[in-house]
Amino acid sequence: MVKIVLTEFHKILAALTIFTASAIAAEVDSQLDRDTVAAGNGAVMTLRISGGSANQPAIPQVENLIIQPNGQSQQFQIINGQATRSTSYTYVVGSHTPGDYQIPPIDFMVDGKKISTQPLKLKVTDAGATSPPAGAPQNANGSPQNTPADAASESKDRFGFLTVELAANERKHAYVGEIAPVRIRAWLPADSRANLRSGIQPESQAFTLHNVSSQPQQTQEIKDGKRYTVVTWYGGISATKAGKFPASLSVDVTVAIRDTTALKQTRRRTGGPFDDPFFDSVFDQMNTPMIQKDITLKSDDQEIEIRPLPAEGRPEGFTGAVGNFKFDSTHIPANWKNGEPQQVSAILSGTGNFALMNTPDLTPSDAWKSYPGKGEFSAGDEASFSGSKSFKFSAVPRKTGAQEAALTFSFFNPSIGAYQTLTSEPQKIQVTGEAIIEEKPVTAPEPPQPEKKIEDIAQQHLNLSAVRSLVPLVSQPLFENLLILSGGLCLIGQLLSWLRQRRNDPARRAVAILEKSTREALELASTCAKSGDVEGFFAAARLALQYRLGALWSKPPQAITLMEIHSKLPSDSPVTRFFIAADRHQYHREGPTGILPEWRTLLDDAIASLNPSTR
Repeated sequence: MVKIVLTEFHKILAALTIFTASAIAAEVDSQLDRDTVAAGNGAVMTLRISGGSANQPAIPQVENLIIQPNGQSQQFQIINGQATRSTSYTYVVGSHTPGDYQIPPIDFMVDGKKISTQPLKLKVTDAGATSPPAGAPQNANGSPQNTPADAASESKDRFGFLTVELAANERKHAYVGEIAPVRIRAWLPADSRANLRSGIQPESQAFTLHNVSSQPQQTQEIKDGKRYTVVTWYGGISATKAGKFPASLSVDVTVAIRDTTALKQTRRRTGGPFDDPFFDSVFDQMNTPMIQKDITLKSDDQEIEIRPLPAEGRPEGFTGAVGNFKFDSTHIPANWKNGEPQQVSAILSGTGNFALMNTPDLTPSDAWKSYPGKGEFSAGDEASFSGSKSFKFSAVPRKTGAQEAALTFSFFNPSIGAYQTLTSEPQKIQVTGEAIIEEKPVTAPEPPQPEKKIEDIAQQHLNLSAVRSLVPLVSQPLFENLLILSGGLCLIGQLLSWLRQRRNDPARRAVAILEKSTREALELASTCAKSGDVEGFFAAARLALQYRLGALWSKPPQAITLMEIHSKLPSDSPVTRFFIAADRHQYHREGPTGILPEWRTLLDDAIASLNPSTR
């Protein structure tokens, strides 16, 4: 490993990172972990700011409602090189007086702009009522709804899950030959760290996957009462036979989540009105180790219905095109001469499966003889669901005189479930010359077979073959050249095989991923240092050192703690001293508000100490 120095390229990249972060609109969110508590107990209120930074807000006073600060946390996520950060403030909310309470909107000042949260409602029942545990789903009466089946599902989807659905909300089915737009979503736990190790892959031969977006979208969504980081792709699927088939798509992901089994089971007793066991998790999770796992998210349990194209109403000129199309332009020459072909052109645009579109037909069909042409497709969007296709083909008129000609094109429109036929505006043409009379081919009679004449066998020596070389094939120059060429091709094949194995070497790929993750974390730390974000600097720098130590010690980076560093590194090590400085600032925030030069020097020394050439 080489010591990472901030070059001019890194400076430009850091500036672009700051610009991108500032261009994303800041968002705030507020939520209660439950909406019903007993008098004397409390609920946890979380205020989350993403896309910007803000100080702890002023909480409005509500009569008979107690709102106590309960801590602050920051979360960093790096998914496919894109780093995001959010800050969360937690509060304990409750009352000694039963009743229905409303927490008014809470104002944040983010980059000089005021952003407000949504109001929240909390119901406080009599002290004898049982309040549901934190995070448990509730019914209309506020009672928990948790069954063994729910627990099994939660364990199955602990590291996330994959869903596939048709993007057209008005239809729940597709047709044979149709490229149906689909929305593919990977649902990852909101407090996890994830890295996509592959794109979307088909798992069966029932569907063909088309034009999956290369840059997925990332959002935060709530599903079944849980918050997820959702990575969304858009693409298309098509099938060649009717029926209900599993979507069978998958994506390889490395996910790191908090190890909830390591949470302390001992209840802290504070003696206050909010002495409730569920508050323990608020403090315990801040120091909970992470579990990292390579998983494959699959959508096998989701089926998509494929319907056959109806036989009723199928036009005679239908050749399999499925979609919604229109004529953009047509060109039919006005003057023709019998026996001389000319070029006809047309442009069709719309949405659908352009690969199944054939050349439009010249009508009336009995007046023309057309020859195969060619078509060129131009995509109208990134996924190639829309666009236009231009056709050019040659034709010869069968009849002379003045007549009308038009182009027709038939297709199946899946939006309305019916066939449609387009007809261009009829055009008057003039054909000169003599009409072509097509004569039926006459089958010529087979000639009589000549009688075989038996010649004298003794005379066959007169029909001698041509004289050829008697030199053996292995001694001819051509054979030697073929041997040399074959040997050269074998050497080239072995070289290509070696290059392919080296490119796909797992150890080499793992080192490349480690270096990329470390570099991104150090760039983020440098960006935070320039903007004066102390918490962000320490969090990103700590993550970079954990990546290096994880590779050296063969452990998940997020599971490396200061205690383990003390046991394996000397106390005067730059790595040990940096972790101590980071923890001191995290738990004693009365220190300096800016980035001290010695912190950055200490980080450089710590990275350099983990370089194999210096250890």
